[in-house]
Amino acid sequence: MKKFILLIVIPLIISACSEDDTTLGGSTNVEFTDVGSKTYVYTTIPGMGDISSEPVVTENRKGNVVVEGRITTSIDFIRKLDSLFGTAQLPKPLKDALREKAIRHFAAKIDSSDLNNIKIDYKIKAKVTSEGMQDYIHSEGDESKPFLLVKYNAKVGDKYTFKDKDGNKFVREVTYRSKTDDFEIAFWLIKVIKVEETVSDGPLKDLFGKVIYYTNHQFGLVGVEWESPDKSRKLKLTIFPSNLN
Repeated sequence: MKKFILLIVIPLIISACSEDDTTLGGSTNVEFTDVGSKTYVYTTIPGMGDISSEPVVTENRKGNVVVEGRITTSIDFIRKLDSLFGTAQLPKPLKDALREKAIRHFAAKIDSSDLNNIKIDYKIKAKVTSEGMQDYIHSEGDESKPFLLVKYNAKVGDKYTFKDKDGNKFVREVTYRSKTDDFEIAFWLIKVIKVEETVSDGPLKDLFGKVIYYTNHQFGLVGVEWESPDKSRKLKLTIFPSNLN
């Protein structure tokens, strides 16, 4: 799900550039983006159980990558996620609008004919090069409107912004970069660049919370965390890229 998370959000952070610069150079010959490459993504939520996915790269057009995967879950788990994200008590029209927005972001298709075996197919589009990553999630797949996630030469304090069609202004800021191998993934320790995403203005400002991306120049996206607006609830995805060995 590295790609899922290339997923779910693939970021680009540019150093010494304007915050609205959407350029991304570098080689598109990136190992983990070969068509057929698989990534394993999972999360464990205390008191709720595990959920995982193995997204696969289905397309690579000069660095523009499409990753597709499936999540299998149950109505019980979805209801627990509803509570975790704080959406359970929202008015139905707002809740429906948020669900439809998420479906558009990930081109999701949902088979809920069996509530104990719900299948959610998703698709993520991003550009990945040796220089960094950007995604088309907030633009709902529009490749003319990329959002930088990370540039591997980024400096702490670099910021990138994106305004979606609903008027939400998303801000991604580089808040940390390792000087030593300090991020644990499986049996390895690697260096990472940490990018935090928030909404500074718009309808989602008080609902979005914070998303934190962990990226590495060799493996791309290796982790994603979500934190509620009041910091009381968290969700963490661990991503194992195909070239981790």
